[in-house]
Amino acid sequence: MNDASQDQTKAMKNEGVDDAIACPVCGAATVQEKCKVICKSDLCRGRVVYNCAEF
Repeated sequence: MNDASQDQTKAMKNEGVDDAIACPVCGAATVQEKCKVICKSDLCRGRVVYNCAEF
């Protein structure tokens, strides 16, 4: 992990969000749908961050 993503992960844990995954492209919160983690921000517009093979 790079420094920015480590900082983001630490910030999310401090807020009490344990299982949240930030988008590696834009940093927005992601949602899990079935076996995929998807970023639905205006920048990414449905980008698949992780699929079921990567869990």
